[in-house]
Amino acid sequence: MSLFLFVLGVCVVLVALALCLALLRLARTLAAMEELLLTANEEMRETLPEVRGSLENVNNIAAGVNVGLRAAGSGASRAGDGLAAGWYGLRVGVQSLLGGGDDE
Repeated sequence: MSLFLFVLGVCVVLVALALCLALLRLARTLAAMEELLLTANEEMRETLPEVRGSLENVNNIAAGVNVGLRAAGSGASRAGDGLAAGWYGLRVGVQSLLGGGDDE
């Protein structure tokens, strides 16, 4: 019986050593992960103002393009109105030259 208890004690000690080694390895892995996360967090804090500045530049560019497109659209609308008025004037002029301009 004492031999059985001795073997059981040795097995318990071996399992405890294996668990200690596993916990030590896990602690090293978690320490490396913590260092990686701290470095990533620090890098994000450093680059965040640069990203915000870039986004502000993109916003300013988009606002400028919007103003340009709005100006081009209003100019095209005015040109279309002027073209329609010119076409109407040409029609009236041709009709008056041909003698049929009294009905409009």
